[in-house]
Amino acid sequence: MAALPQPAALPQPAVIAGAFDTLRIQSQLIANVAPLQGQNNIIAAIQGLAQQMNHGFNQINQRLDQVEGRLGAVENRLDAVEHRLGVLEHRLDGVELRLDAVEHRLGRLETRQTNFEIATVNARLFAENTSRILQQLYDVRDGAAIPNFPATQPELYTMGEAAVDAILPALGIDLQPNTTPLAIKRESIVRKWILK
Repeated sequence: MAALPQPAALPQPAVIAGAFDTLRIQSQLIANVAPLQGQNNIIAAIQGLAQQMNHGFNQINQRLDQVEGRLGAVENRLDAVEHRLGVLEHRLDGVELRLDAVEHRLGRLETRQTNFEIATVNARLFAENTSRILQQLYDVRDGAAIPNFPATQPELYTMGEAAVDAILPALGIDLQPNTTPLAIKRESIVRKWILK
């Protein structure tokens, strides 16, 4: 990274004030020098110069105060901008979470639509031959193929209760595993699998 240029040297108020004090003291001592022609004019000119320098010094101080005030205002505005950026970032995070939720819901809807289309095809195949291998359904929670899904309706009726219970939530079927009879669980799967 390139080094930033050094700012130009600024006037040092203490040095200027010291110079004015020295000039004031020395101008008073001129009166102690042997009379010179136009000495009063010189003293008046030096005193006028000192007053002009004092006035200029005061103006410089005022302008430095103004610059300092403006820098403070800029810092305050930058702090406000940083705060607003933080608020916007937080809101953006919320929007991203909501978008993720919408995408998840859309994925579930797409999987349900796919399963409906498969069930429609399976109904036609099943009508032709009840022992025919049918297309498997997909998990509505994540869109993946449901593991250990039966290939035929007779195979479903030979599956144990634990295997059937594992398929139910994948199809979005909300039945109590411990209190619902196995026959009802199987029929619930068939209704999702083979559109009748």
